[in-house]
Amino acid sequence: MTLKQVFIIGHKNPDCDSVCSAIGYAYFKNIVDKRYLYIPARAGELNSETKFALEKFNFEPPIEIESLAPTASDMELKKPIVASPYDSLKDVASLMKERGIRTVPIVDSTRRLLGIIGLKDIAEHYIGTMGFGDLSTTPIDLNILVNTLDAKVIANPKNIDKLKGRIFIAAMQKSTILNRVRAGDIVILGDRTDVQIDLINSGCSALIITGDSAISQEVISLAAKKGTLIVSSPYHTFDTAKLFALSTPLHVIMSKEVPVAGLYTRISEIRRKVAESKYRCVLLVNGDKRLIGIITRTDLLHPIRKKVILVDHNEISQAADGVQEAEILEIIDHHRVGDISTLMPIHVHNEPIGSTCTIVAGFMFLHQIDIPAEIAGLLLAGILSDTLILTLSTTTERDKEIAHKLADILDVGIEEYGKELLTASINIKSKSAREILLHDFKEYLLGTKKVGVGQIMVLNEDEMGVKEEDIKSEMERLRKENQYDLVAFLITNPLRKGEEILVKGDKMIIEKAFAVKIENDKCTIPRTLSRKKDFIPAIGYFCERLNSVKEDFGGDKYDI
Repeated sequence: MTLKQVFIIGHKNPDCDSVCSAIGYAYFKNIVDKRYLYIPARAGELNSETKFALEKFNFEPPIEIESLAPTASDMELKKPIVASPYDSLKDVASLMKERGIRTVPIVDSTRRLLGIIGLKDIAEHYIGTMGFGDLSTTPIDLNILVNTLDAKVIANPKNIDKLKGRIFIAAMQKSTILNRVRAGDIVILGDRTDVQIDLINSGCSALIITGDSAISQEVISLAAKKGTLIVSSPYHTFDTAKLFALSTPLHVIMSKEVPVAGLYTRISEIRRKVAESKYRCVLLVNGDKRLIGIITRTDLLHPIRKKVILVDHNEISQAADGVQEAEILEIIDHHRVGDISTLMPIHVHNEPIGSTCTIVAGFMFLHQIDIPAEIAGLLLAGILSDTLILTLSTTTERDKEIAHKLADILDVGIEEYGKELLTASINIKSKSAREILLHDFKEYLLGTKKVGVGQIMVLNEDEMGVKEEDIKSEMERLRKENQYDLVAFLITNPLRKGEEILVKGDKMIIEKAFAVKIENDKCTIPRTLSRKKDFIPAIGYFCERLNSVKEDFGGDKYDI
């Protein structure tokens, strides 16, 4: 049995901690929980630091998920019941009755979708053929007719394979029959030998003789001489006539206006297509139009959601698109509590420590799970990245303890490995201003303010100075695009204390929160800031006070 998938995914613009914790937690969950298949994923492009760590330990990048909105791939699809375009209406009608279905896709021998047929199509055709008609435009295949009637071919001197011409039921007086029948007609009749002979002489193309009646040798010989097809049906005339109408091949009446979708079409789009389709279904096909499955109204009665575990974030603004449509099973994080809510109780593990990878590695040590060197390497990379080699204010004793345990597994020095990692992450020469800005960018809702904050580490301040004006321009462009009240960009140099901040938008928020003066869209703070522990709480507290003053006095009062 195929296990249901659970995607473990971090925030947009994923950093090293986000990606490595997703990989590590998927490894852990696949060992301790066999109910699901846990798959690490990412919600954006990898940064250079993460690429370095993955390449160092020979890991493929996690799959990228643009949206967590449910798609057809999240459904339990059954193998569809199909028919061939050369099957008869009787075949497909019997199939529908036997399987209790109302719609059947029509496919060729390679399962490429050709059309669709429903009960309504069969009923409309059957009613339309009452009184029969002319087969000149829609000939009936002889083999299909024989199979439909369970019949036998008695004579076929011209080896015809398709029946053409008018269909006539000989159920009246002999004179009336002969006056109405024309050469080339197909006649259905019983065991009236004299009429059979006269019809053959009049030029009929075929006789369908009903009731399994004995057919005289005289009739057979005359048919061979005149080139007349003779078929013996085991059914009485009335039943034969009814079945004759059901011997039409499906390709004649199937609809080619087929409602289709792909495996990764959103469920919301599939619901719309099902509602608009007269067949009340959607057929799933791949890129070659080969049939994968069928989705009906019944399949959509119950909620369909992707199962996900969120790591390294718990805010809607930072989550992959469509997170509100997903079924969140767990949240593993080390940030402030955000605004994601769930319908059901879930497991949430949130610690005020330096890295999500610390939490994940701690789970493994607690459960005494052997950690392979490559997993240990990724988890250590996440910790050292998020704590700036265990130097940021967010670093706890637990981060240090776990980091040293992982380093022992790898037999590496923390300082040595950390510098390797940082060197890979701060190469900005070849990057555009927008790439630098979005390298590690997050969005926050603080009070009534919408704030975007980017952060980067640099060793060579001259390199950043060259790009500074371009970065400011990109910040302003991004502020307008996303209607941010404030865009801030934190520039950290691990070789010196302090933080440079570039600011666009409502600069007074920064000035009041940190008691600094912004000049030329830039300020310096004498201590190194952690975005999650120092920067966001400071401006968040100010925005809350500002909102309170606004409610009490009206307007924006910055002298608070």
